[in-house]
Amino acid sequence: MSRTYDSTLGDSVPTQRATTRWTARVVAIAGRAADEEPRELRAGITPIGRAVGAAGIALDDPRVSRQHASIEVGRDGASVTLDGGASLRLDGQAVSSGPIGDGSVLLLGASAIVFRHRPPEPPSPEAWGILGHSPSVRLLRRTIAMIARTGSTILVTGESGTGKELVASAIHEASGRKGPLVASNTSAIPAQLAEAHLFGHVAGAYTGATTSGPGLFRSADGGTLFLDEIGELAPELQPKLLRVLEDRVVVPVGSTKGVRVDVRVVCATNRDLLAEVDAGRFRGDLYARISDFTLELAPLRDRREDVLRLLARDLGPDAPPLTHDLLASLLERAWRFNVRELRKVATQLKVRGEGAERLTHDMLDAPTPAASLAAIGGPRPARAVAAPAASDDDDKARAIPTEEALIAMLERHRGVVEFVARETGRSRRQVHRWIEKYGLDLAKFRA
Repeated sequence: MSRTYDSTLGDSVPTQRATTRWTARVVAIAGRAADEEPRELRAGITPIGRAVGAAGIALDDPRVSRQHASIEVGRDGASVTLDGGASLRLDGQAVSSGPIGDGSVLLLGASAIVFRHRPPEPPSPEAWGILGHSPSVRLLRRTIAMIARTGSTILVTGESGTGKELVASAIHEASGRKGPLVASNTSAIPAQLAEAHLFGHVAGAYTGATTSGPGLFRSADGGTLFLDEIGELAPELQPKLLRVLEDRVVVPVGSTKGVRVDVRVVCATNRDLLAEVDAGRFRGDLYARISDFTLELAPLRDRREDVLRLLARDLGPDAPPLTHDLLASLLERAWRFNVRELRKVATQLKVRGEGAERLTHDMLDAPTPAASLAAIGGPRPARAVAAPAASDDDDKARAIPTEEALIAMLERHRGVVEFVARETGRSRRQVHRWIEKYGLDLAKFRA
């Protein structure tokens, strides 16, 4: 029977029955990534600022007031209120007060805090190169430690760029197996050579096979075989793979003699394999065999507290601090391509920010248009992507949308000016000018 450890949802260990609690983790201070432990928020009021004492959340940030804001935790939930500070940004919106949810991001000055409402979690030190402190990543590391030595076949699922090969490497490292880790992308194997590539061949088995080859399974003997994009495996190979997984015996192409192998198999896919089974494109018995345990990796947009930690690793210890606008953009970004996209961002910041005193938003390429985010469900209002900064001169140089086009965008985004700004690549100020020009009522669209 398959067991799913869904780190996207951050499920707790089944035996844990602790009361849920609110925690606040400071992830940035004055534009630099912070790696602090989360702080439990007690019932009542917790101040935030530069001079709030041990009872509050202290931020050594010159853009933060002495008591900038306060968090109130009560029976009905938690909320934040602006006190003496200049501004607050909660989940992509400028607010004077507002409710806090699980995963909410609060920006004040050039500092940021991520809130969680969950049961207390056991320690999960960073290991195997799997960095981060989000609930899903902490659960993932604990699960790997628990199942790595079992020898079970593991299916790793998740969007492209979530780190499936890194997880396979962690499983191999934690397993204690003495053999090698052998990785292969099944979608890249030529169809006519796929069987020989997997199971090996003898000399003369087919045209051009002048020597014998061991194949992936025998190359990984004593170790771990990672089969990425398993959902792309050709239908005619699926029963043969199932037989090898059942018997742990491979028969090289051109031979009638089986060879026993000792291999731990980890498979990965970004497809919904159960949907593929229902559609008849993937064998149900093979799915059951490769998923003794299923690890579902969370997308980066659900791991807000890990974004700056990962970015700091790629930027290096001597990177300049981030400006407020860049900080907001990174923590509110949709991260459609996950860690691969983050590494692209890090590369742009390293190249364009060389010698700069601070890393700024305009060092990045233009954000992905909103329309193209529809394929992944789009960012929720609480996870809006920050609009790029644009000067007035830039705005004047661009064509003004028609009233009909502006109305369509406002209807599509339910009156959220920031979403319209992101779609058009303009500043929020310019969008407000258009709204005023056509005499439109934002309240109508928000209703």
